[in-house]
Amino acid sequence: MVTELLDPRRAPRVPVRLLVDVQDRTASFRAMTEDLGPRGCQVVAPRGVPVGSEVQLAFHGRGAGRPLRTSARVVWCRTERPCRLGVAFVPGPVATEALEELAGVEAAPRSLRRPALRLPGDAALFLGEPPAAIVDLSHEELVVLRRVGSGTRVQALARDLGAAFERVRGAVFGLLARRLLTLDPRAATALERWSDALAKAEGDLARPGGAKSPAASAGTERPAAAQRLYDEGVAHLAAGRMAMALARFREALSAAPADRAISGAVQRLAPWVR
Repeated sequence: MVTELLDPRRAPRVPVRLLVDVQDRTASFRAMTEDLGPRGCQVVAPRGVPVGSEVQLAFHGRGAGRPLRTSARVVWCRTERPCRLGVAFVPGPVATEALEELAGVEAAPRSLRRPALRLPGDAALFLGEPPAAIVDLSHEELVVLRRVGSGTRVQALARDLGAAFERVRGAVFGLLARRLLTLDPRAATALERWSDALAKAEGDLARPGGAKSPAASAGTERPAAAQRLYDEGVAHLAAGRMAMALARFREALSAAPADRAISGAVQRLAPWVR
């Protein structure tokens, strides 16, 4: 029984989208922040960076002026699409004043002074307004959104997900910060408003490589039986029937054991089906 849920992040974050140039020892690329705080940020990136790597960041504000530059260390990396990095600033926190100027968010300093958010086990979660672009939702976030559905309590979410619940704690607070989840039933949005966007996002996650065909990404010609089973699995996943989707993906993998795309779909989905 979950009596309280504590935000795993040590310091609060402001949900804000900023362009950021990331440079490590081998290459540089442009990414987008998901959130930003005095100790670190989450970045949606085109590729992963090994955990422990030191990177140089250059944040571009919403107005003209020099970018805010700082060093950071990668503390976690999720390489599955969409790739995300969690970075901690070094050697010290970014000044709150610099953050306010950079983000252009008047309430940023007040948000950053709040203690880490705690949710009681009986707190009710509801879907907020779906975003205009949903392409960068992680698998963990999609699982939470599907399970919240028309509304659920933290305890019920923990019970439904079992051992996998620990993996989505951060996703719950991230979705709340971005107002994709809400604690206010008056601000709740019906699940039907989310259906198309969730189906598309889940279909994209089930197809590694985006526009590439799964067979091409696997490097082999996929047998027709495996393709049929894989397509059925994607359809079940889009409808939220994760157990049936996993069963079809496993059958497809039996028909095409060397198919990396199907294998990846099984590996990503298996932890969420009991």
